[in-house]
Amino acid sequence: MAKQTVKRKKLTFRNVALTTGAIIIIAGSATVASRTVPKGEEVTAVMDGDSFKIANDQTIRLSSLDAPDIKYCYGKEAAEALTKKILGKKVILTDLKTDRYGRIMAMAYVKGTSVNEYMIKNGFALHLWDTSILKKELSNANDFAREHRLGIFSPECYQIEPPNPKCTIKGSIIQSTKEKEYTMPECPRYALTVIEKYKGEEWFCTEIEAKKAGFTKSPNCK
Repeated sequence: MAKQTVKRKKLTFRNVALTTGAIIIIAGSATVASRTVPKGEEVTAVMDGDSFKIANDQTIRLSSLDAPDIKYCYGKEAAEALTKKILGKKVILTDLKTDRYGRIMAMAYVKGTSVNEYMIKNGFALHLWDTSILKKELSNANDFAREHRLGIFSPECYQIEPPNPKCTIKGSIIQSTKEKEYTMPECPRYALTVIEKYKGEEWFCTEIEAKKAGFTKSPNCK
């Protein structure tokens, strides 16, 4: 009986790409691994100066900063600036985490530019204490906006002297407790009290007006 000869084709993998997650492995004489570049998330809506939605309807909040509420000084401008910067565009989200309220926090980038830094440096948001990799850059951006009196640090939003000489009572908000208190011109530390209108602080003409707004007299005045 004649022996049958079985020819086996030699398989080569020179042009075969095996994909595992975000890693692409190119097989051949030498194995090469390269990480794919994320394409980003499309921004579908902007709520205010530090919050937006992506295509899956997930709300993202810019980390390490706080933009004014829409109703406060420079709130509308901040929302408009963020809208112009990212709406309808792809953003790369990094350093994702949740805050104590369960919100998704992130650093966002558009075409390699940090959106967080952009908002702070142009006075659209206040830099908050953080431990991110951009901590130094964001701190410097905040200093720049303050030194140049931009946005929330402009005379419109950051005031020591009353715009109206008849309304000299300072209504302040203690950020740690959210308690509202007002300070009279004759009270100690009055000259050192700054009205940051982008935080919801304001001026009053009378004590009655301040009390109606929910402010109580500062303990420093007693």
